[in-house]
Amino acid sequence: MSESESSPIPVGVAEYALSTDEQPLRTSGVGSCVVVAIHDERAAVSGLLHFMLPTENENTTRAPPAKFADSGIDTLLEAFTAEGGHLSRTWSKLAGGAKMLEFDSFDRPIGDRNVDAARSLLEARGIPIRDADVGGTTGRMVTFLPGTGELVIKTASGDRRRY
Repeated sequence: MSESESSPIPVGVAEYALSTDEQPLRTSGVGSCVVVAIHDERAAVSGLLHFMLPTENENTTRAPPAKFADSGIDTLLEAFTAEGGHLSRTWSKLAGGAKMLEFDSFDRPIGDRNVDAARSLLEARGIPIRDADVGGTTGRMVTFLPGTGELVIKTASGDRRRY
């Protein structure tokens, strides 16, 4: 199924979705947030997570788990395996983590921290990262095509890349 043959499943900020029929998954407004795409080709299960922050704050109440890298990745993987995905066959791709604002601060930019969190959490779960389109200073729209395993990036500056 090509990108134009099927309407993508929309994934909002602090959300995730699964595709079990090669239907594309799409999210937009990706600045310092990070998008994690996961795929198990043999089970034909894919997932897309759009998270905002690296870790869930214990004081946070009623925030969706997908808002954070740690709880979001765990929630995505739980749903993914419930649909038949096997972590031992799963790979991932990342996008986002841009530096969108300048702050006079000694803290590392949130985009960098989000990318680092995604990388370490996926590594800890044994899920290899096949490709990444991270960093920079422009926003992105991200589409994952389960039929081909491609991650399609459109930037706010008009660039289009495929991974």
